[in-house]
Order: sequence, then C-alpha cells, then structure tokens
Amino acid sequence: MIKVDISQFGSSLVSRPAGREAALALQANMLRSAPEKELIEIDFSNVLVLTPSWADEFFAVLKEQWGDRIKITPTTNPSVELTLKTIGIS
Repeated sequence: MIKVDISQFGSSLVSRPAGREAALALQANMLRSAPEKELIEIDFSNVLVLTPSWADEFFAVLKEQWGDRIKITPTTNPSVELTLKTIGIS
C-alpha cells in the first residue's frame, strides 16, 4: 500500500486548478512506479480545509488510472468528512 499525506499540497485545499495540479504531480512523482494492483491510501490528517472543488478535481484525475484502488484514511475533520460526502467518496 502506498500512503499519501495530502498535506504535502497544503493545509487549505481550495481550488479546482490546484486539485488537478496536485493529482497530476502525485501521478508523475509518487505513483508513476507503483505496482499495478497497489492500493493508494489518501491521508487528510494534517489538512485543515478541503473544498469540494479541490477534492472533485483531485479524485477525478486519480480515478481515471487508479479507480477503486484509492482508499481514504478515516478522519474526524468535519471539512474533510463533509467534502468527501458531498462528492460521493467515503
């Protein structure tokens, strides 16, 4: 399993262009050499604010290649919880 600390992209994740840029950077750097069946665990622990636009764009890009292999680390952050629920990811 590859664990991704999303706070590497900031503690306030707020725009669609930034979400797309984060997903493309992640694919190009960290996920490029990942084995075909590897799970990708996304950790929002150190994120303070996550908006639906950022998350929607980020996951749209990643799901094209990784699909159901993307898993989310459980969180108690209301901003992250509500955003993930809003875009249909939990």
